[in-house]
Amino acid sequence: MRKHLLFIALALLCALPGRAQLNLAGIVTNQKGQPLEGAIIIIKGTSKGTISQANGHFALQSTAALPFPITISYIGHHQENVMVRGNNFRRILVELSPESILTDEVVVAASRVPEDIKTTTTSVEKLGVRQFQQSTAISPYDALQNVKGVDFLTQSLTFKSVNMRGFDSNNNTRFLQLTDGMDNRSPGLGFGFGNVAGIPDLDVESIELVPGASSALYGPDAMQGMMLTTSKNPFTYQGLSVQLKGGVNNVGKANFGPKPYTDLAVRYAKQLGDRMALKVSFQRLDGTDFIADDYSDRSTSARTSFFITDASRGGIATGIGYAPITNANINFEYDGVNVYGDDINSGGAFKYPVNYANVLLNNKFVTRTGYTELDVIGNKGKVFSNRANVALHYKLSDDIEASLSWNYGNGNFIRTNNYREYFPDYQRHQIKAEIRGDNFFLRAYTTQQKADGWNIGQVATVINNTWKSLGQWAAEFGQSYVENKVSIGQARVESNRGRYLPGSTSFNTVRDTYANTYNTDFIPGSTAARGRRFRDNSQLWHYEGMYNFKNILQIADVIAGASLRHYALASGGTLFSRKTDGSEYTINEVGAYLQASKEFSLDEGVTFKPTVAIRYDKNQYLKGGLTPRVSAVLSLGVHNFRASWQTAFRNPTPEQLFLIPVAGAGGEVGGSSVAYNGTGLVSNPGYLQAETTPYQSNTTTTAPKPFVVDPNQFTTEKISTWEVGYKTLIKNKFYIDAFYFASRYTDLITPQTEYQLLTPGGGATALLTPANYRTLQVNVNSANEVFVRGAGIGLEYGLGEGFTVSGNYTHQIGLITLHDARGSIRNDLAGVPVVKRKISNPEVVQLGRTFFNTPENRYNITLSNPRLTERLGATITYRWTDRMWYEQGITAGDVWLPSWTSLDAQISYKVPSVKSIIKLGGTNILNKYYAQGYGLAQIGGLYYVSITFDELMH
Repeated sequence: MRKHLLFIALALLCALPGRAQLNLAGIVTNQKGQPLEGAIIIIKGTSKGTISQANGHFALQSTAALPFPITISYIGHHQENVMVRGNNFRRILVELSPESILTDEVVVAASRVPEDIKTTTTSVEKLGVRQFQQSTAISPYDALQNVKGVDFLTQSLTFKSVNMRGFDSNNNTRFLQLTDGMDNRSPGLGFGFGNVAGIPDLDVESIELVPGASSALYGPDAMQGMMLTTSKNPFTYQGLSVQLKGGVNNVGKANFGPKPYTDLAVRYAKQLGDRMALKVSFQRLDGTDFIADDYSDRSTSARTSFFITDASRGGIATGIGYAPITNANINFEYDGVNVYGDDINSGGAFKYPVNYANVLLNNKFVTRTGYTELDVIGNKGKVFSNRANVALHYKLSDDIEASLSWNYGNGNFIRTNNYREYFPDYQRHQIKAEIRGDNFFLRAYTTQQKADGWNIGQVATVINNTWKSLGQWAAEFGQSYVENKVSIGQARVESNRGRYLPGSTSFNTVRDTYANTYNTDFIPGSTAARGRRFRDNSQLWHYEGMYNFKNILQIADVIAGASLRHYALASGGTLFSRKTDGSEYTINEVGAYLQASKEFSLDEGVTFKPTVAIRYDKNQYLKGGLTPRVSAVLSLGVHNFRASWQTAFRNPTPEQLFLIPVAGAGGEVGGSSVAYNGTGLVSNPGYLQAETTPYQSNTTTTAPKPFVVDPNQFTTEKISTWEVGYKTLIKNKFYIDAFYFASRYTDLITPQTEYQLLTPGGGATALLTPANYRTLQVNVNSANEVFVRGAGIGLEYGLGEGFTVSGNYTHQIGLITLHDARGSIRNDLAGVPVVKRKISNPEVVQLGRTFFNTPENRYNITLSNPRLTERLGATITYRWTDRMWYEQGITAGDVWLPSWTSLDAQISYKVPSVKSIIKLGGTNILNKYYAQGYGLAQIGGLYYVSITFDELMH
């Protein structure tokens, strides 16, 4: 690896001989002859460019031979291409006309080469400077929530997960996020960190999204799509930019809000001589997180009599029968969604024996009193984020540019896995060296991470148990309830006497002891109790290159590329299994791809462009695989019809391979034989929750049997998908982009809920007492087939006078064919085979979780005008998301999550004299709190004002 880095570093220092230098000069104006400041001028086919000054003038140097084209673009105006010749290169006159609908965008994510967004062979979305400025969102990353087909799951104010095309996840490992070509994911935890450790907002030039399988060019991690965030080139975007944001959130929270929000960002870029340019940027955010404060009684299939069943049809579920009782004073089994330590299926519940002294408690569950999220974390919800980057760019020639960059991210956040987990001080470094020409790139980068965290639910449980054991607490509760004949609420009060109160010295001491002691170490003074802290200091090393044969092959446009990736896991045994000698596991992956395309002119205004791509990837612990893609676009004038078929697969993340739970506690288990053996599941296999719950409710039913898995059969997820689409711009004012897709998933890696007995050999009867077992989420390959069908449409219409109305709608459903472990199709409890049945149907849900977690319908509507006056602009957006059947983790649940709406708005004002824009805006301005996933933070209004000074000292 050091040799690879040395090669890149030496290449960065090399200079290639160039041709004679040409000094270009020109002026950019609007149709009224007024100069346009900030217009972007790029030499077409290169990255060389500049920006016009306050008087509209620009200057640019080039060694290219005349004539050659340049591209001029400006927010809200039609892009122009101008040919630079011997008679105009010293005074290039450019006049740009206003355009409400911008459709001449160039994208690179769809095929790894620049192409017109209207004629790509696959679906692609792009957000640029224009969209960011007009968006109601507080940041470029947050603007993604307005893109069709994008489902956000907000874990924390600084951590939001992007999902597309089904299986919405809090930690989406099926969607690839790249920042300037670097994988944004955590090397060990395996999911994209998005805005936790992305580049500062002022340095974001564009974000491109490719929905659907993209593995043919980007590898197995792009199973459901990919996102490419591109930063601003310091040769093009120069000067000093400063952005100040301030605002409030948590408005209307009783005894809590509102809370302030501040955000400062600074960027400076400067060209140093003819060949070198430097940029540096920094952003600091401080605020109070949106709080996970849903204290309603938790809906989970682990509840007794959770389903409404039809006894005449074998007990098949016809609906959800559990009626939550949120008042703990009248509910034996109160289990708050965001209350921890009271979890009915994870160490917070006691089940009285069938022969208990009083019939009122015979065979009955009772949950103990838990603590809220704010209680346990103890930081009053404070959140912070630091992001920084430094980059040095050097022109080896007019067409070849080398760069060396460092990206840094640091902050605290909460993520939801099987439990809520708190990371108090996450840190990440990414260092990249790259050489890029108009027909190739070579890139090497590393991700170095420090991530310590702890499980909020587990810490709440040990606080309770340190004060008083579950058995003793239940005995005192039973004594108060039976002998003293008090109410449920009074029995809780009496059994809670002396309980550690949040914020007290005893509470904080226990919490800090467990939260700061690693789960591999014993608590000081104990030889049995271990801490709850884990760490992931894993590293990633990645090398890749691509070559475009456009200057060699005339018969077709051909590109080829390859990559090598090395993971070095480093959790000290707190997350991942270790080798027998105590060392950490490493993972190597290799991949290579080839793509060929050719455009045919069939008639005047009629073109046909087919594209074929294929890629091979191999993880050292799994079988390798090919992922082909065939796509084409037929253009009939302004009408563009596209179609594609492709396959993809996904390697399990390091977590899904090697994760092990804390000894004696519940948690997630990796699917590899290493993790499976390390958790004792070979000698002491678990029992499926779906088979155990009916037995716990009625012991006359068939007793469950241990669920035995062969971990040596653990393999990659697979998908095959086809899509058709249509894109057009009618009369330069009506833009349409529509699609339909159908996908089939097999070998899905699914966390299967199992109950493992703490004392082997106890048999099924031991499952009648929760204290006898722990709850595990074991990663296995599901034998089920999942079919996802979806369609969407985006519309934009220019109303004139700068007004545009736009909107998008997305519909998608999941169907499933259930199979048992031997591959036979399963029947529902009425005896009917489950074949292509809707995943959210109760009779399907009754048979086990699938984690599809996707709203069936969602839409956005936006009215915008960036030019109400010469200085004033405004946008208003309405978002609606359908209810969805949601399944999550061990302590979240199974529930119909309600639909939600959000009204967002912004108004902006330009102050040309100081090169600034003032923006007043808010998201969810009506402050209707909602959660995008069960157990996640409740999102209310976020109101802000920002002022941006751009390109000062240019």
